[in-house]
Amino acid sequence: MPPCDPNNQPVVMKSPEPTGEAPKVEDDKEVYRFTLPVESGTAKDHFSSLYFSGSLPLTVLEVLMFALLFAAFGYEPTRTKIMGSIGWTKPTNSASPEYLPMILFGLSVFRRFYNSYLEACFFSLPNERTQSWDEHKLKSRKDLCGRERDQLARLERHDAGSMLSTTLLEVFMYMFVDGFYMGETKLWTGWNGLGERLARLVVNHLVMSFGMYWMHRASHNIPFLWRIHGVHHWAKHPLSRNTYEDHWFDNFSNAVVGQTAAQILVPLDLPTMVFSRFFRIGESLEKHSGLSSKVNVFHSVTFAIFPYAQMPHHHDWHHEGSTNCNFTFSSIGGVWDWLFNTRQAGRAGKTAIKQGQATSVDLQMINDTSGKKKGMAGSRGGWEKILPVASVVGLAAVKLALNGPTVFGDWDALLEYF
Repeated sequence: MPPCDPNNQPVVMKSPEPTGEAPKVEDDKEVYRFTLPVESGTAKDHFSSLYFSGSLPLTVLEVLMFALLFAAFGYEPTRTKIMGSIGWTKPTNSASPEYLPMILFGLSVFRRFYNSYLEACFFSLPNERTQSWDEHKLKSRKDLCGRERDQLARLERHDAGSMLSTTLLEVFMYMFVDGFYMGETKLWTGWNGLGERLARLVVNHLVMSFGMYWMHRASHNIPFLWRIHGVHHWAKHPLSRNTYEDHWFDNFSNAVVGQTAAQILVPLDLPTMVFSRFFRIGESLEKHSGLSSKVNVFHSVTFAIFPYAQMPHHHDWHHEGSTNCNFTFSSIGGVWDWLFNTRQAGRAGKTAIKQGQATSVDLQMINDTSGKKKGMAGSRGGWEKILPVASVVGLAAVKLALNGPTVFGDWDALLEYF
């Protein structure tokens, strides 16, 4: 992992200037080559991923997985119809269970096409890249994102594990937690319920981002967790294809701590929940896009609404860090980095300012001449950072235990419990 200087800033390793041909040296691992994706490497190395790494075996696995889901939910409706769940426009007692695989399939299709859109923008708009090509010089045995070929092979196994484990989690929550995919929407339908839907969406995302902030931060500070999360940081020059390329347990734990616990604690009706899922996927893909540009549709929204929004140039800089670097962990609004003093301006001093993508808080940090270090909360510490994560998951578990398990019901029983 890259070292940090005394100020806790990641050190960016510079490579020699690119030439027409790679220099001949005894150790080919030290050979640097400046190439476009179409000029070298296999299709898998430089493929704009459809699901995760874009490999044929993973695509086949995904197709088989969805075929099994549609078959199970379509041909066994009496066993897969869960009262209180999946009623988009129908009454609860006539809920259609086929909605679950349809929703999961729709999210996958969106993930595929939006990733391809972002990578097309990356290669078509060189002036709007967060990093210049000077910082994308590659060793001959590395892919465009700076990963070794053996790492790509290991990622393929983790991708399969991520796909299967997170899908099984979705099915488990549908089958055994009443209303997780909510069918009863009588309290929040129509224009009269729009205000409550919006309020629930905001609070749901705050709960989600709080748990994921502390999980992410702990993953950088605790050696055991870093061995898991560090797989994601093999990509030093992130592109949207890297978004879900991670250790399978990291993706699974994020699903539990983030969307699952948040939906239990602050349940969203089905249309709002699906909107939230699409927004989170788009925001996550853009965060890794390598672009500081208005082509990032979802970040253009958060940029306009949240002064502390974490933009792609923040996360791009974050990917240079390791266990000794401690900054910019938030998703969505970025408020937790500001509140807990782990925010940095990232690469805002480069392309982001030119493209008008640096937030007002970024500019304030850049222009601050007081000499005070910002976003430098100590990276030391350990398991105490798990306590906020355990609190979120624990509250969700207690609510399920007291309510049934169901996401419905008020908090009176929980308050009495404490």
